[in-house]
Amino acid sequence: MTMSRGLILTAAVCAALLAAGTVDAKGSKKKRAAQVAPAPSAAMVTPQAGGPAGMAGTPAPGRLDGEPLVLRYFDDIDADRNGQLSRTEITVWVDKAREEFRARLMAQFQAADSNGDGQLSREEARAGAPHLYEHFEFVDANGDGQVSLAELAQLRDREQLRQRVLERVRQADQNRDGKLDLAEVQVAFPGLAARFTLLDRDGDGYLTPDDLGRHLGGF
Repeated sequence: MTMSRGLILTAAVCAALLAAGTVDAKGSKKKRAAQVAPAPSAAMVTPQAGGPAGMAGTPAPGRLDGEPLVLRYFDDIDADRNGQLSRTEITVWVDKAREEFRARLMAQFQAADSNGDGQLSREEARAGAPHLYEHFEFVDANGDGQVSLAELAQLRDREQLRQRVLERVRQADQNRDGKLDLAEVQVAFPGLAARFTLLDRDGDGYLTPDDLGRHLGGF
């Protein structure tokens, strides 16, 4: 059984979130040739490079500095050190990466809450919680200009997150074409505007709900 593309990309997204923070990873940087399991197995999979090539000057999806993220973090994921990744190993590692990211986000939240009211304004997030600032409009469920701990907790519900992304895109989509160009993103999601090219996976000049949902998957 081969690893699904979605699972590879999920691991890659979590690895990217870890790499963007301050947590050190022990992943080996040695290049591994893609391995083929001796026989199809219900549990074992081997590393694959994920995603199409990115735009010039931009890392391809699932890559960091030109290196496939799954390869960079292979040793961390491969808990039994047998040179192959099982679905269980990947699931455990992805869950751990998400929890570590959430813990760092919570620490940022508390440090950035300058007035101690248990909420972050957009300016507080900009100053002290940059990752949260990038996604502020998605996290601010009631649109009151403040992000609470309860709103952060709601992001654990994947279906609720998907519906929120769809609704925010619908509100920002001025020409009703079902996708967002750079001008629409700059107005509706200023924190994400600087990442537009990176998020635009196919380089067509637009962001779709899938593009934004994939980026928010780390929450």
